[in-house]
Amino acid sequence: MRKINYWEKFRENVHYHIYNRGINGVNIFKKENNYHYFLKKWQLLVHPFFDTEAYCLMPNHFHFLVKVKPLNDEIRAKVKGQLTSKSRKFLNEEISHNQFLEDQFKRLFSSYALAFNKQEGRTGSLFQKRFKRVSLKTENRLWYILTYIHHNPIHHKFVKNYYEWEFSSYSAFLSNQSTLLARNQVFDWFDSDRNKAKLAFVNLHKSFQLDSKEDYVD
Repeated sequence: MRKINYWEKFRENVHYHIYNRGINGVNIFKKENNYHYFLKKWQLLVHPFFDTEAYCLMPNHFHFLVKVKPLNDEIRAKVKGQLTSKSRKFLNEEISHNQFLEDQFKRLFSSYALAFNKQEGRTGSLFQKRFKRVSLKTENRLWYILTYIHHNPIHHKFVKNYYEWEFSSYSAFLSNQSTLLARNQVFDWFDSDRNKAKLAFVNLHKSFQLDSKEDYVD
């Protein structure tokens, strides 16, 4: 059996399943505004450098499906706009692209933990030290992880249907409202016709079966 590397380096144009949990399994989201605040921080610190293809936030863990955006002038300008020591070092070619992106995640976790700890009157680490990221190299694997992420609230028995969990991207795929998700990019995995793609998306989720070798994050 192939040994999985849970801490792969980020590379341009590669898809990754990213996930992390609360330290010792503690809840990282306790109030509705916690979920919204985390997504806001994601939008500011991580989303500019990734296509966000799917997500699900659960009380004590989260999942994202992303694709690293290629380094072009627009992305480099966004890096410069971060105004951090790591962004300056990256632009000066003192650190790698991967090191810059890892630092953005560290900023996400530390800034969220600071606010959450203040809310809860707690101190110390909130997240497990190293967040996991596994590259996805085949179409079948992309489809599986997309559905696996959305299936989390059903697996953990919070809801019975995909659309009932507010803090996942499932409903955004079926909505006509604007979204930060790379929705059209994901639909292109299924069909160039949007109606056919939506139908295929829904049917994929209806027929989802958990791989017995897959570990759900608790």
